Amino acid sequence: MYLGWLKMVLNVITNEAVMEPLIALILGYGVNIYAKNRRFKIIMDITADIVDYIEENYKDWGITGNEKMDKFLELFIKEFKKQVGRKPKDVEIETARIRAEALVQRARRDGGGKKR
Repeated sequence: MYLGWLKMVLNVITNEAVMEPLIALILGYGVNIYAKNRRFKIIMDITADIVDYIEENYKDWGITGNEKMDKFLELFIKEFKKQVGRKPKDVEIETARIRAEALVQRARRDGGGKKR
């Protein structure tokens, strides 16, 4: 009795009319997850590099406080567009801003990071 039900479900799932859309759905989901992870990695890499760059040069540029974040956002948008081919969305900018603040706070907690 149980095998008959299992066999029927297996026949429905392996039916060509069901299998092709199911494979397309799984592939689409996988591509979407890959793209999201790739964007997130790009955001994290760009953010870390720009924070380091700004921390190394902000005194020479004569900027402090909020001006450093403004410079970060300017550089982030340029670099993101260069790597991805479009301007970052608001949610991507917010992710980068939060990540940048976290990196700076972590450096301060860890003893100020590098000598600047």
